[in-house]
Amino acid sequence: MAREGLSTAEFLLKHLDDIELTVTDTKSLDQLDPKWIVLLETKQELSHLETEQVKGKSFDFIFKSPGIPQRILEEKYQLNLEQTTITSNTQLFFDIIESYEESPVTIGITGTKGKTTTTSQIFHVLKQAQLPVRLGGNIGVPPLEMLENNSNIHRTIYVIELSCHQLAELSASPKIAVVQDISPDHLDYYPDFETYFTAKTAVCKFQNKSNTVIYNANSKTATRMAQLSDGRKIPFSLENEELNTFIKNSHSPLVGRHNLYNTIPAVLVGRQLGISDEDISKGIETFKPVSHRLELVKIVAGVKFYNDSAASAPAATIAAIKAFEKTPLVLIVGGSEKGVNFDRLAEQIIKSQVKYLVLFPTTGGKILESIKKIDGKHSLLKNQKTANSMFEAIQTSLEHSTSGDVVLLSPASASFNMFKSYEDRGNQFKEVVNNL
Repeated sequence: MAREGLSTAEFLLKHLDDIELTVTDTKSLDQLDPKWIVLLETKQELSHLETEQVKGKSFDFIFKSPGIPQRILEEKYQLNLEQTTITSNTQLFFDIIESYEESPVTIGITGTKGKTTTTSQIFHVLKQAQLPVRLGGNIGVPPLEMLENNSNIHRTIYVIELSCHQLAELSASPKIAVVQDISPDHLDYYPDFETYFTAKTAVCKFQNKSNTVIYNANSKTATRMAQLSDGRKIPFSLENEELNTFIKNSHSPLVGRHNLYNTIPAVLVGRQLGISDEDISKGIETFKPVSHRLELVKIVAGVKFYNDSAASAPAATIAAIKAFEKTPLVLIVGGSEKGVNFDRLAEQIIKSQVKYLVLFPTTGGKILESIKKIDGKHSLLKNQKTANSMFEAIQTSLEHSTSGDVVLLSPASASFNMFKSYEDRGNQFKEVVNNL
């Protein structure tokens, strides 16, 4: 009954006349969006049941929100699933648009990190070229919302960020799939990397020969996933000088070599859709970096403060550190546990210009242990401090930075032990820094 659940309920109530719709959540109604109270008071066909009241009931369809394992339906809710169709907001979106005789173009983007920046740039390039385009998916807009107030549903181009949870039980693929690197993440949810990888495969495994997959050829995992597609395969890599030069001449505002991976797909998708190189270049130049992704917040006494709160996995923080390879760094890192290994991150920290570590519990301690395991005498074992609030983290960073340094919030971990979300974490960082 969070954002996607609310979107699904509103869509079904609006478009189906004869429906009995039951909604349930482990949270109580007073903890949920107030819109639910209005819907329950005005829609007789809608009812709300507590977890215990749902147990053992039968349903024709179950719309499951992303990230809820199917086993929960059987174990927690004790539902009989033998004669039930389990579906989702994303699945219904694909079912509807594929029902058109001439189905619209869908562009789906996945990967472990970089997918939001990749998705946003593709959308921006298409919009700047004045194509009829809508943006949704894991980026914050449930897919069904892209169909509302849209008189040209079948002529619209849909750009969709797809998370592992949205893809896990999907039985459709976008017409154009973009696959970025897939590295270990969400291992608190999936038992191992292979299961996590498999959860993402729907982005291209249901494609036909008329479809296209654009993939990062520098990534073994992206390359492996692309091979599951029956469509046309377009690899890209940082060794492609033509694309590198094109992006450089387009004056991309994004920091770091890793952002080339997040920009190249916008060029390739634009060309696939017939946009001129001149218009693609304009789109890249005018793109504004997405919040919480290497976002320059403020310069204080010559020290640059960067918010990279969306970096919730080690691979993302490694890329952020590499973006400042010749600059002294004070690194704010750590957060809640997701079951991932930090040894590769520790190796990157050791060989980089990180001069001081500010550590958030609980994984901050694990990152320090990984550094100690690799180099038991490294200076960072002393040049570090644990912070129990964002204010403390910024104050500590100020004390240990000088003009020309960068203070980088790039946690390599989830946020949920200290913050509501990575956005909350990043917003707190920006609020404290902007008050300096």
